[in-house]
Amino acid sequence: MQVRGVEIVQCVQDVTNSVPLVADKATLVRLYLEPTSVSQPGQITAEIAWSRSGGGDTFVPALNSLRVDPGSPFSLREQREDIDKSLNFRLPAAAIGAGTLNLRISRIFQPGGGDLPAAAFNIAPVTFAAAPPLRIRVIGLRYRAGTTTVTPAAVHFSYLKSFLNRAYPVAALEWSHMVVDADFAAPFDDSTVDLANAQIAALRSREVSSGVDPRTHYYGLVDDNASNNFMRGKAFAIPGTPQPDTVASGPAGVPNGFAGDRDASYADWYGAHELGHTFGRFHPGFPPAAQDASDPTFPYENGCISKPDNKYVGVDTGDHELGLPAAALPGLTYHDVMTYADNQWLSAYTYQAIMTRLLEEDALGPPVA
Repeated sequence: MQVRGVEIVQCVQDVTNSVPLVADKATLVRLYLEPTSVSQPGQITAEIAWSRSGGGDTFVPALNSLRVDPGSPFSLREQREDIDKSLNFRLPAAAIGAGTLNLRISRIFQPGGGDLPAAAFNIAPVTFAAAPPLRIRVIGLRYRAGTTTVTPAAVHFSYLKSFLNRAYPVAALEWSHMVVDADFAAPFDDSTVDLANAQIAALRSREVSSGVDPRTHYYGLVDDNASNNFMRGKAFAIPGTPQPDTVASGPAGVPNGFAGDRDASYADWYGAHELGHTFGRFHPGFPPAAQDASDPTFPYENGCISKPDNKYVGVDTGDHELGLPAAALPGLTYHDVMTYADNQWLSAYTYQAIMTRLLEEDALGPPVA
């Protein structure tokens, strides 16, 4: 059995595993097999072994099995872009702490059958680096629309929290949220988001003065009342230096296909976009009409998360509680979260830039006693 490659991925990765790994963040190992290296069709699965310096091997079974057929081979690109065409392993918590991890393929075998002879394949040691948490406080803004009071539903907070955990370069969130009465009412206009940000900024100032960690980002969440009152999101600024006091606000609602999203809420990627601005991220300038605050150094064409060479593929590790399965996100189908395009995820470019800013903000230090 020939092995084409192994990727260790948390959000987005290439086959050389060049994207840094965050300690204690959910991590998948993806094993790519060569279908033509077997003599006949069949189901195949595998085990991997991991170890730390000086320790013995611990074995992890694949989450799935894979049908390989030498008469119907698939390319490495097809495998990378389809979670069901790779053998996938979820590393346990003990394996993903800060430090160096050694991995090897311990066996490839037929489910319920014997081991298959396998060519040696070397997996280079990988390093998990400690990273600060994302400190985030989300304020739901409750407003009046005629005789109706509109309050963001709990599902929107849950989806935003989950997306940030899965897609941002963090292993943990220092999360809190609450709902307050808004300083505005429906119908909305272009000034509504400015009123929202002014209210969030004032609230943040009071709470930080009372002891909240000044490295905490504040985000305002406004329900679209079933699309009758859509408030376009906006960050107060796009800071060029670490400024966690920069607030942002954005809408929440049921997507119904909005930006290619068909789950229970678009508060997730929309909030990740606006918070991205507070970490100094600009728009990649895609679609072409979206040239405001654009980033001339964004490296991938059409706002995608990869160049046409398909170097990068995203992976969403999923959320069992929300019923969101793990999924591979093709690099030319998915777009960077800072675009205005469909199918949003974080590119390696944005992921690493937010990681850098988080580290810079963390160095600002905790509140002065």
